[in-house]
Amino acid sequence: MHVKPFKAVYPQTDKIEDIFSFTETVRDNFSEMIRDNLLKYTDSEDFILYLIKSPLINATGIICLTDIEDYKDGFILKHEKTLEEKELDQANLMTSRQSMVKPVLLTYPAHEPFEEYLDTLKVDENLIQHFYFDDKDENHFFWRISNIEDKKKVDSFFKDDLKRVYIADGHHRLATFFRLNEEQPDNNFRNILSVFIPFKGLNIHPFHRIISLSEKMKESQILDSISELCFWERLDEFFPPKFKYNFIMHTGKSLYACVWKPSLLEKYKFEPLILDSSLLNAVLFRQIFDVKDARTDERIKYVEGYKGWEGFEKALHKGKHNIGFYLYPVAFDDFQKVSDLHLTLPPKSTWFEPRIRNGLVIHDFS
Repeated sequence: MHVKPFKAVYPQTDKIEDIFSFTETVRDNFSEMIRDNLLKYTDSEDFILYLIKSPLINATGIICLTDIEDYKDGFILKHEKTLEEKELDQANLMTSRQSMVKPVLLTYPAHEPFEEYLDTLKVDENLIQHFYFDDKDENHFFWRISNIEDKKKVDSFFKDDLKRVYIADGHHRLATFFRLNEEQPDNNFRNILSVFIPFKGLNIHPFHRIISLSEKMKESQILDSISELCFWERLDEFFPPKFKYNFIMHTGKSLYACVWKPSLLEKYKFEPLILDSSLLNAVLFRQIFDVKDARTDERIKYVEGYKGWEGFEKALHKGKHNIGFYLYPVAFDDFQKVSDLHLTLPPKSTWFEPRIRNGLVIHDFS
């Protein structure tokens, strides 16, 4: 991997009343924030050591610039397809702002010696910024890595020890940056703002599915149909899925623990990977609810897994005839395998935490 330090831009905390509001609006109001002198520019080119800590997250990473040629050469692996419309939106933002207000999130298998070394750099004298967000009881710490020997060690790790990384969040930004660099090689689209966090610092959540029916289906009809595909058991109370191929179906009044039948899984044994989201889309939704294409069917809504059962039920009960499917998260091994084989996951298969917030570290490449 080819990375480099950079001159970071930070929020002027003494001029910002509400940092949460700032992160929510900086994407669309960037020029106004420059005009109002709400951003602080640094003079030295440094790597940034980053820690996100909450009751659910303990993630340490490096923020730096990554050569977009690593994406072109296949060292940055993707797991989902991008949409032309979103790429165009990103291109408009990047060219008008000449800045990135959030790094792409790249991940890799743990490397204990390097991570232990990074812990030694978390010292007060290098602390640049600390932000607290009460919505998730989340602390964000930023330390400058400016010492020449430390910079060499970071650079050496990326060049010598890190052979490939995986996109956790930022497929559209990476695709757009690559595209802009190809179209405008004389402009500043060669190095993209990135944060590298190892697998162990991330949580993968599923996207749960809710399908809205135009008219009520009898529960017995649903169970008869699903019996061809799954074993099921009625639940008196909610229990989360315990393993891959286990999911919970919520009919609006009843809960069912479901497991795909071996006879169904056998049909897909020659596939490189079988995922619950794939089977839901290609088999269950198609056979029972006549869904031709889950990517475009407007009856299907998605609920981010971090919202938990409470958020799922809240979304489910917004509709009169909704059926919900609460999934087990994709394993890191499966996520890695999909990327290594240059395959793609079905849309809305993974939600990575932590989410990197806008505007806490900015790269101005104008």
